[in-house]
Amino acid sequence: YYITNNLRIASDLIMTGEETINTVEVAKNQFDEGRYSECLTTLTTMNTTSALNIKVQLNMILCSYLKKGSEHDLEWLLDNLYTVEGKMSKESEEEEIDEVEKAVLLYNIALVHFQTKNFDKAVIILEKLFKLIEPLEEGLVYKICFLLVECYLSTYQTEGAAIVVYYLDKQMATKSADGEIHKARMHQYKTRLFAQQKCLKACKREIKNVLSVSGTTASSLFLKSEFEYLRNNFKKSCKLLNSAPKSCPSKEHIPTLYYNNFGCMHFKMKKYNLGVLYLSQSLEANTKAVKAAPQGCNSTMYSINHHYQILYNYGIVLLHAGQPKAAFNCLSQAATVYSRNPRLWLRIAECAIGVVKQSQENEQIQNCKSSTVKAIVGSGIYRKTILNTNFQNQPKKCSAGLLSEEPTPSLTYAALCLNNALELLPPSNSGGPVNVSALPAAPLKEVSKLRASILCNLAYVWLGLGDPLQALKPAQELFSLTAAPVNLRLLGSVYAAEALILLNRNNEATNCLAPEFVGAIINSTNCQSKTNEDDASSTGSSPIPGKVPATQEMMVQDVHNIIILNSVALYCMKRDLNRAKRILAQHLSTLSDEEIPAQATMLLVYIELRQGNTEAALSILKQQQINLQLPALTT
Repeated sequence: YYITNNLRIASDLIMTGEETINTVEVAKNQFDEGRYSECLTTLTTMNTTSALNIKVQLNMILCSYLKKGSEHDLEWLLDNLYTVEGKMSKESEEEEIDEVEKAVLLYNIALVHFQTKNFDKAVIILEKLFKLIEPLEEGLVYKICFLLVECYLSTYQTEGAAIVVYYLDKQMATKSADGEIHKARMHQYKTRLFAQQKCLKACKREIKNVLSVSGTTASSLFLKSEFEYLRNNFKKSCKLLNSAPKSCPSKEHIPTLYYNNFGCMHFKMKKYNLGVLYLSQSLEANTKAVKAAPQGCNSTMYSINHHYQILYNYGIVLLHAGQPKAAFNCLSQAATVYSRNPRLWLRIAECAIGVVKQSQENEQIQNCKSSTVKAIVGSGIYRKTILNTNFQNQPKKCSAGLLSEEPTPSLTYAALCLNNALELLPPSNSGGPVNVSALPAAPLKEVSKLRASILCNLAYVWLGLGDPLQALKPAQELFSLTAAPVNLRLLGSVYAAEALILLNRNNEATNCLAPEFVGAIINSTNCQSKTNEDDASSTGSSPIPGKVPATQEMMVQDVHNIIILNSVALYCMKRDLNRAKRILAQHLSTLSDEEIPAQATMLLVYIELRQGNTEAALSILKQQQINLQLPALTT
């Protein structure tokens, strides 16, 4: 898209005289030929020899922006266009102004918003023009419709895009000459529309039409590659990308898109390190393309700049590749543009949690001996090791009102991000269809799994910050969500029990870990087919009601084991050692020797020691041969 040529024939301008009419024609020819500096000079002459004319002012603004060596940017252009709109609105109160000239001005404003990625503002203006499109000239009609479709597809508003595409189909059917000119573009829009709607049969049909009309261009091959990507046929998708031309007439920078698409495909194939490599190359290619963009008119720079979309993808892949700190930096930058995406805030919180967890593990490895051994006295056969009897493992408490707003990978910032994510979701009791914006990805149509993931992380964070009262609320809300995945609901009961223990409400904690309560969650008829996956939707058959899906069985079993061990630890705290021993023995009888966790063995040794059975405790230790330097039991 380019700035629409706003110059009209002499009868459209408020001027008189043969000399002025000739000047208008000269200015129009200069503008069409790209001689913007000469056109600006001609327009200045017209402005000094005729009455003040808003249309001439508008054309002068466009020429000032487009001329070679211009230092004006799109922000300057937008400010001046809005100034002209204000003058035109004021003048329209006194006398009627041609709707075509208003439409040209509004189109130019919408186009600038589109170039600067402000799609919502562009859609508002273009929808207003679309309602008044009949009296407009044909060329402007196509420009408005194409730009509106582009905005709809960029924001995943498929219903609106389908309406405009249907209107364009009718227009082209009645005017065959112009229809042939725009035929290739229409097939491309239909292909993208059907791809977003996941209508793969219709998408395949339109791709054939694109190839028959346009041939094997970069655009058509990228569309076909995306189609194969949606079918999970990654090998063929890679082959199509490799066969695409290295240049594109639409001014898109092919290497940027090429490496980005390869990164996305390797992410889907779970080859995260390769995905990191390709997306880093995409970022480098994008930076080079922006620097190489023509100076003066920076609309090209805006159109080829995909920095924040790539950063979003890069951060997600880094998180899956086990690099939470680098992922945090990328996603924090992306959040400055996509701040309305609740899933993005969840990912940033997960990055912060990952960074904290890695630092804690490193400290634990380095300080394992020093935190356990207080001193060593004596020598030879009289050498003795004095152990610490007090371990300061309690997390530092943090008030909910003292959260830092600085983007640092800490638990306090993670709590802030998770609260942002919850605020962006609709209320859990709201009825009707859900459509939550998640740019740059498709909107969210179902948020129960996302809400469960946010609540689970929030409970974990508040427990890590030493505030069990704050942790209790999201934990209880989590295990009461019947639409949430079963493994997350079980974690909710674990976190709720831990919070209640820290609040000295052991009886209530016992209820959260009771076999009846846990069994009711596992046998819930609302178990979903899988846990919340990152930024990707997949099709598949629905699970059998009342049965835990196969993809969750291992995760559910792990959480169930944690619940039993926590239940045993809770009975030990309540001095009910016989019951704790009975539950633990019953659980261990269902596991093979390889499946018995070290924490379970240590609990059994603790119970035997508390009951005075020293020989039995030593026998268990000798039989299991476990590593004595064990991490603390965590939930």
